Amino acid sequence: MKTIVTIPCRTIRAMAREMLRGRYWMTVLVVLCCRILGSAPGMIASALTDNEVILTIVECAAFVFEISLTLCSTKYFLSVFRGQETGIDRFTEPLYLTWKGVLMEIISYVQIFLWSLLFVVPGIICAIKHAQNFYAMIDNPELTPMESIHRSHEIMDGNKWKYVKLLLSFIGWYLLADLPAILYQYFYGPVLDMMYFSDTMTYEQFYMIMQGYLEKVRAFNASPIPMLLSLIPLLVVAYRSVALSAFYDLAAGNLIVQDGSALPGEDTVY
Repeated sequence: MKTIVTIPCRTIRAMAREMLRGRYWMTVLVVLCCRILGSAPGMIASALTDNEVILTIVECAAFVFEISLTLCSTKYFLSVFRGQETGIDRFTEPLYLTWKGVLMEIISYVQIFLWSLLFVVPGIICAIKHAQNFYAMIDNPELTPMESIHRSHEIMDGNKWKYVKLLLSFIGWYLLADLPAILYQYFYGPVLDMMYFSDTMTYEQFYMIMQGYLEKVRAFNASPIPMLLSLIPLLVVAYRSVALSAFYDLAAGNLIVQDGSALPGEDTVY
């Protein structure tokens, strides 16, 4: 049965905030751990070797690992919104779906790429239609990868613009979260002095100036304060992730809203 999400985005965000009570900082920690674990394989491999074959193998393994993390984090965010248990057993429960998830993601990439060949807009629309792939797989583990994709298409039918509006509603929060890092960069970050440039500058001189500036930038970004400031947006990521879980339950018909309150529907998975 087709379900159209008609409630305002502010109500969806309010539902997410309500369910995050008492679980917010743990959710932020989960987001942080997923970010660290997702980037660790590539960073470690790049630091240890420059062999292209080994790096390619590591990238493929990291892709599979990233799918596992996406499945686990999706399960966690859904559990938070549904008020369910969020222990480690619950978090790792979807790991057996990893290879299904890998195949589903590859099919999604191919479909989005082919639609993007027509023009940018069809590619974006196709990507939005795939937005509920992992939610559909988590809630219906018996489905094949293609069936999960078709289920996502069904859920997004008539809800694509509402989904986009929900994502856009977080822009202000992201700008606010990035503001401390921007201000710190502006007042204390390295500056590229234009007085060193001239019309008679050689390529070697230009290269040495840019190399020195980039080294300063890398050293600045690796210092403790910028690194800590870069973590602030994760507070918004945790909030947004639970709000997107709320959107899924509404669009999938798992939840109904009456007089501004959310109630389980007849087909609820709670």
